[in-house]
Amino acid sequence: MKKLFLITITCLLWFSTSFAQSYSVGYRSQTFRDADRSNRSVRTIIYYPATSAGSNRPIADGSFPVIVLGHGFVMGSNAYQNFYDELVPQGYIVVFVNTEGSIFANHDAFSKDMAFMVNAMQNENNVSGSIFQGKINNKTALLGHSMGGGAATVAASMVSVATLVTFAPTQLRVNTLTPATQVAAPSIVFSGSSDGVTPPNQEHLPIYNNLGSTCKYFISILGGAHCYYANSNFNCDFGENFSSGNIQISRSEQQAITFQFLNSWLAYTLKNDLSALQTFLSDLESSTTIAPQNDCSNTAITSKVVLFPNPTSQSLSVQISESHQFAKVELYNEQGNLMLSSPRDRVNVAHLKKGHYFVKIYLKNHSVVKKQVLIR
Repeated sequence: MKKLFLITITCLLWFSTSFAQSYSVGYRSQTFRDADRSNRSVRTIIYYPATSAGSNRPIADGSFPVIVLGHGFVMGSNAYQNFYDELVPQGYIVVFVNTEGSIFANHDAFSKDMAFMVNAMQNENNVSGSIFQGKINNKTALLGHSMGGGAATVAASMVSVATLVTFAPTQLRVNTLTPATQVAAPSIVFSGSSDGVTPPNQEHLPIYNNLGSTCKYFISILGGAHCYYANSNFNCDFGENFSSGNIQISRSEQQAITFQFLNSWLAYTLKNDLSALQTFLSDLESSTTIAPQNDCSNTAITSKVVLFPNPTSQSLSVQISESHQFAKVELYNEQGNLMLSSPRDRVNVAHLKKGHYFVKIYLKNHSVVKKQVLIR
């Protein structure tokens, strides 16, 4: 059984690295000023898709989503190199918020720094002379580990983002649970079942349970640790050595599991890749390395939305329960290209090529995705 588990993890590691090499990783240090907080300096290190790897290299062609990343207690940027190396080659700009790194970290300030950087990077898209001018699309995610996970949660209550993802989030010295109730973005909380630094029942689950999002997932990595989301770091590992017992997987295994789900989730929420959502949900159901909790109302109402006939050659109809109000329907091909959009619940698809399609049905307050086959 253990041999099979190790083979599975090896395959996941190969998959995550072999399909994520489109861009080189460039980086630059940049300080922003928050005029609303007496011009507070917000230091960042920004990792971005570049024409070649290294410091201050030209940014690659394209328009990229932004990920604002918050660090754990007294953990520096090097601890999260695995995130930059994984995400930037896939076409994401990762902004490491490099503030409040001391043992006297101001949690309120750190949360506001992260919220500030969401809007600051969007504004950077329009700053003349900025390396990021015209390079940033309108999708942003907030990510955070440990202290940064709590800060990302509070930040997500202040600004609008496409998704919130936290890794072993901890409750801060400022109120964390009340802001969590005001988070509307689709969210994931990753938790290690053997985490003794921030015990899941005391830290991760209360934050998760209080999240106001109508679509949220709790992913408990079986035998997982607190520090293993990041690379080896003396400060974090020192604390874990004295608090976490019965860690049953390696750091590389935990990171492979994490990125298996994170990659498909970000592709869906930041790039509108509907096939990635199908992958995420399928992995969530079939994986033996996690114990998930699914509180996504989008998934809950899927069974109340019916496409017929399926397969079809001429027309497609959407049937929903009376408790939901239809808004519109969109058809995407397997490459994620929008092929048809209609405000009607019955559409003519005779002009489309045969094959497999993803159908996104918009309701009044939700949307669901279904698979559809067109034949000729």
